[in-house]
Amino acid sequence: MTPDPQRLANTYPENILADLSTRQYLNPQRPLEQVLAEAQNELGFCPRAARTALDWLRLDSRRAIGRLRRSELIQLARCIHRFWKQSTNVDAPQSQPV
Repeated sequence: MTPDPQRLANTYPENILADLSTRQYLNPQRPLEQVLAEAQNELGFCPRAARTALDWLRLDSRRAIGRLRRSELIQLARCIHRFWKQSTNVDAPQSQPV
């Protein structure tokens, strides 16, 4: 799935954090990998960005989202957004000098 720059422009780390916080409150026993897949479908961020963020933060994807502290959710949301933004910059077509 290629990142959608238009959707990225309308999604901020705060939106990702709000979505993850709501999912944490409503279903604290769900595994993080499942919650991220659902959030990805809802918000449209790149699944590779979520996997990279999990690896970078050394979070276990099988861990229940309810076991994450608020600071971990904030870091996760910011990392997902940052890695997603980086992937759109890498995948964006480069203009060629004439």
